Amino acid sequence: MDVRRVAAIVAIACALQTFTGCGKPTSSYQDLMREGLTEYDSGGYAEAIAMFKNASEADRERPEPSYYIGLCYMKMADRQFREDDLPGALRYCDRALGAFEAAVGAFPGYARAVQGKADAYKLKGENQAALRVANWAAAYVGPQAKMLILKGRQYAQAGDIDNAQLSFKQAVSIEDANPAAHAELGLFYMRCGNRPKAIEHLQRAYDLNPGAPEVLAALAKLGATPRTPTQK
Repeated sequence: MDVRRVAAIVAIACALQTFTGCGKPTSSYQDLMREGLTEYDSGGYAEAIAMFKNASEADRERPEPSYYIGLCYMKMADRQFREDDLPGALRYCDRALGAFEAAVGAFPGYARAVQGKADAYKLKGENQAALRVANWAAAYVGPQAKMLILKGRQYAQAGDIDNAQLSFKQAVSIEDANPAAHAELGLFYMRCGNRPKAIEHLQRAYDLNPGAPEVLAALAKLGATPRTPTQK
């Protein structure tokens, strides 16, 4: 689907949404978001964008519509890459970046939008720009573990193992009770071949949240049996 068709769908949907004889909105913010997510899940990305744009008009203070618009453009960019349409893919990447920027502008601490922005840069092949986003998040959005995890992932993907390890360890230091931070550090150590440290932090993640993603599988791969709370 080309950019002009997306714009046409958005314009028509906005017109239908805004005016119903008396000029009153036909749907609430929640309704529009729900409809947008339904379209997104079914692969109707242009239609989803129209719904999310209307949701943004219904509540301009919320960052979620812009975030999901960014996700839609990312899906469309990925499809164009797979169809060998590089110019189209890059255009959608740029639109995704704009949407994620809008979400961050509405709520600077919106970690998912920051991650989305970094992912859009990576999809464009601009890894240094992605790393700058991660550094900005850790420095200005706040020292939350999730921001440092994002920074660590970017360093790891760039091959900077020392700074990746530092970022993951800082995340654990700041939020020792955060299972995601311990899981990330444990998985990092596992990839580096440091089995004792990997088991230590993966076990800590399991203690904090037995349902933490990937933790049980990683411990099994390391040949470690998770300790239950009564086995301390």
